[in-house]
Amino acid sequence: LDEPTTGLDVTTQAHVLSTVRELATLHDVAALYVSHDLAVVATLAERVAVMYAGRVVEIGGAEELFTSAGHPYTRRLVGAIPRLTGGRSLVGIPGHAVSPGRRPPGCSFAPRCTLRIDQCETAMPPLLPVGPGHAVRCIRAEIVLSEAQSRVGDPIDMPAADAAERLPLRLTDVVASYGQNEILHSVSLSLAAHECLALVGESGSGKTTIARAIAGLHRNWTGTIALDGTELPRAARQRSSETRRQIQYIFQNPYGSLNPRQTIGQIVGQPLRVFGTAKGREADRRIADMLERVSLTAAYARRYPDQLSGGERQRVAIARALVCDPTVLICDEVTSALDVSVQAAIVELLGSLQRDLGLSMLFITHNLPLVRSIAQRVAVLSQGNVVELGDTAQVLTDPQQPYTRQLLADTPSLETATSEAMETATSETGASEPPADLAGA
Repeated sequence: LDEPTTGLDVTTQAHVLSTVRELATLHDVAALYVSHDLAVVATLAERVAVMYAGRVVEIGGAEELFTSAGHPYTRRLVGAIPRLTGGRSLVGIPGHAVSPGRRPPGCSFAPRCTLRIDQCETAMPPLLPVGPGHAVRCIRAEIVLSEAQSRVGDPIDMPAADAAERLPLRLTDVVASYGQNEILHSVSLSLAAHECLALVGESGSGKTTIARAIAGLHRNWTGTIALDGTELPRAARQRSSETRRQIQYIFQNPYGSLNPRQTIGQIVGQPLRVFGTAKGREADRRIADMLERVSLTAAYARRYPDQLSGGERQRVAIARALVCDPTVLICDEVTSALDVSVQAAIVELLGSLQRDLGLSMLFITHNLPLVRSIAQRVAVLSQGNVVELGDTAQVLTDPQQPYTRQLLADTPSLETATSEAMETATSETGASEPPADLAGA
């Protein structure tokens, strides 16, 4: 099964995973599950093999890898998994994975590893056993195993939205349709200045329709969408250049949202040409500055999209959206195709840019744990209706609607998987405290 649940909402994903378990058991079939969603892996798999740069760097029982991994790369991946309990920022792994033609003679992860020594860069370490059924490709595995697994990011205190703040975006009784089918039913929302509002719900609940209506990409709607108190026309082409500049959209697929025939410099600079905000050397300077701001370099301006990884492409899409200084940024499932480390880096980037540039952000996602790390408020959408709206921590820890509770119940959670593992280990050993190798989970 090669990424069978990527891009699916949590409820559909839960049904797919349940079906996989039942069929595998019923027909006595083994399952090889390929995924970058480690929360799903933690709840589904019995054994896990972690790959980096074309090699298995660690393999063992799922319980061991998620509570006491022996490779620095696995540790960073587990630390970057978003938690429903929140409390910490997400941090990606510094640097980039080496391309196949440029891999070093030693450990491929050494350039990004904080524990590297000279020996790491001279020879590829073998995959050696460190316990029953557990093997690690790292000469410093004993040191890694001696440390408790912990979160990577720093504790965060997400500020609540200020009701007195200016409301750059307001939706009032928005009804949207596709043909004769009504998708949104009298949706009313507001987005405060400097606020991130997360929009969550099942596939087909209307999240992207809301985003497209705000951006003027979907025209079949009634009601009112106002930007800074001014009512917006339905279609983007009917709006002024200044209005279109203020609302920018980052699309879901980093492989389909960039023109493959244009250089990165041309792609990022296109809004400057469209809105006439900068030309010539000034445009080049702003493009270079924006590429640096999204943790790329000015040299990327000469490359083409096919020379970039998925995470780098999404950074380019972010740079293109921000280069014209928007007021409202719409992020539509921008991390669904990325692994947890790149996802953490993108979310960290968006959060810092929001704070630095004073953006208002609408963040659409299926990933409920991810919401805790970026959004001040969350709106839960079901069948075209907003069924719950409030402070992120309150909605995710004390939901009032049965639909929200069901979404949370269907969400794969590392906390649930590790706590179940600890309970199992405790019952097997007869101890009242978790084993030492699980104490840091």
